[in-house]
Amino acid sequence: MKRISEVCFSILFVGILFAVPLLILFHGSKIQALYYENRALSSVPEANAEDLLSGDYFSQWDSWLTDHVAGRERLLKLNTWLDYRLLDRPAVNGIVEGEGGILFPFQAYGTWDLDYLSEDAAAVCDSLARLDQLVSSYGGRFYYVGLPLQNAFYYDRYPDYLENRYWHISAMTEAFAGAMEERGLAFLDMEPVLRAAQTDNQPLYAASDHHFNYYGAYLTYRSVMERITADLGRDLPVLTADDLTFQALENPFLGSRNRKLYGLWPGSEPLTIGVQREPVAFDRTDNGLSVTAQLFRLPATPTETVDYNVYMGGDVAETVLSTHRPELPDLLIFGDSFTNPLETLFYTGFDETRSLDLRYADLSLLDYVAEHHPDVVLCIRDDTSYLSTEGNGNIH
Repeated sequence: MKRISEVCFSILFVGILFAVPLLILFHGSKIQALYYENRALSSVPEANAEDLLSGDYFSQWDSWLTDHVAGRERLLKLNTWLDYRLLDRPAVNGIVEGEGGILFPFQAYGTWDLDYLSEDAAAVCDSLARLDQLVSSYGGRFYYVGLPLQNAFYYDRYPDYLENRYWHISAMTEAFAGAMEERGLAFLDMEPVLRAAQTDNQPLYAASDHHFNYYGAYLTYRSVMERITADLGRDLPVLTADDLTFQALENPFLGSRNRKLYGLWPGSEPLTIGVQREPVAFDRTDNGLSVTAQLFRLPATPTETVDYNVYMGGDVAETVLSTHRPELPDLLIFGDSFTNPLETLFYTGFDETRSLDLRYADLSLLDYVAEHHPDVVLCIRDDTSYLSTEGNGNIH
């Protein structure tokens, strides 16, 4: 009897080993990206001697099987529902819910010595000084526009029993601002401007996403344009609130933090766009190719989910908007996804507006500036990235 049980168990075990890859082959995910996790699926591992000897080859197979298992997304969504809705866990998939239903990233507990920040800030600002020197050499102006990330802007709305890490973010901002001032660089810190304008009736940041909303983008645009026009001594076209119709889309908005909860956040907020009453015409190229001249990538129906990629179609390595008004100066913007809604506004005041995202553009920023000589250069980054030398912080 024992022998029969062992044989049956062995057959069952072997059957499972064969069944799992067969299920994945015939019923596994056919998509190439994980929408809610915002990443590409693992590719089939390629065998090589180094990975085989280190064991990484088999770990890669484990990742591939996990990504392609049948019903993976449904199972993860069910698990998220159990943790978030049923068990009411304080942190689910790295997300916590604060005052007013605002979604934040979970921050690990712990403090450390921050003396290193001044040295890091000096190194970053030395690179920015080289950029400023290049722009100034042909009569242009460089500005660094700093924006609080959503969790920094709403830091006081974290649950009292959880770490908000604002002590670290504010220290980075202070070190960066000091290093910029020492080098005579123009640092436009939008945090006090945005905080002064924030009201309960008109929030400037999303509750379920890490970005500001279109109202926050518009306020930032107006503040920066006021500084630029004053410095250039020119009466550049600047959009007023009356020049725009702020339109809240009917589509359900899936913010980046709600995405990690598989859209289970019980709150709701619209994604807003700004439609120009008298549109400034333009031509558009993306990565050197002519594309449809549009500022917002809108869905075909009002029931489709939208995300922050509505603005300019999301992150693009290089976008050029040309308004064919040579009497106006040229603009270059580089930075992360915060630039996307701003691009829909800034271009109206310039002849040619170039936008770079150095996370995807394989080029030297200094060489690019030397080639195109933009009259105004804007770096736009959030406060958690001030001291980063990766992506849009890689100035060379």
